[in-house]
Amino acid sequence: MSIKGQFVSASRDQLGILEGKLNGLLKPITLRQEFVTTLRNRIHVTQNPAIISRFTNIQFILMMIISIFSGVVLVTMGARVLINLIVIRKKTTSLSQ
Repeated sequence: MSIKGQFVSASRDQLGILEGKLNGLLKPITLRQEFVTTLRNRIHVTQNPAIISRFTNIQFILMMIISIFSGVVLVTMGARVLINLIVIRKKTTSLSQ
């Protein structure tokens, strides 16, 4: 048997001994039913996310349109900044030559 095989075999034996000791030490516990019910009620997930239930359909559609428009404006402004930086760099390099 190779050294690797002996090492794996010894590790399995040690794991078996360790599991036997832990089985004797760790006892399963039973939770109080009222704790389980209160925890279940606290983490209960509704059908709709909480943010959607606050708005009517018209408000939600309006908010989505405004969000998309804001994103388009933000991207446009970023593109203009990049273009202006490129133009300024070209002007400064042409002036220095």
